[in-house]
Amino acid sequence: MKINNKKNVSNYMTFQLVISALLFLIIIGLRYLGYYLFSGIFFLTALLVLIYGALKNRFIFEYENSGQVVSIKNYQWLSGGKKMPVFEMPQTKIIRIETKERIFRKYLIILFSNSSGKVLKKSIDITFCNQNQTNQVLGDITKSLTAKTQEPTSKI
Repeated sequence: MKINNKKNVSNYMTFQLVISALLFLIIIGLRYLGYYLFSGIFFLTALLVLIYGALKNRFIFEYENSGQVVSIKNYQWLSGGKKMPVFEMPQTKIIRIETKERIFRKYLIILFSNSSGKVLKKSIDITFCNQNQTNQVLGDITKSLTAKTQEPTSKI
């Protein structure tokens, strides 16, 4: 199963770039016409749009489950598709998964055990995944977790 939010991030970033360009064109036009107060107001608005964009820090999220290994990759929209594997783990090592929402961010939190049995935690930014995509990721991993706990053990 493959899930990604590339379309959501691309649409949102394109919209934000168009809005920023329009605001800066309005600022230039108002300055040219001599309306310095209004151009200052539009400049502050454009600055707030850019700060909001920096706070959101758009990452494209890709989830892939091959049946044995869960692979999650994150990369920035303007990175040219250079994908960095953030998390690759056999499904048998994953203990629990949950989401946590902050003011401007949404995180996928995965608890897993390493080779020595120690429980580790990995937080992955999934801010631009919609609720359906988040539910699909949680459902897919949870389904494999419940199948793992319900496997019959063979008696020797």
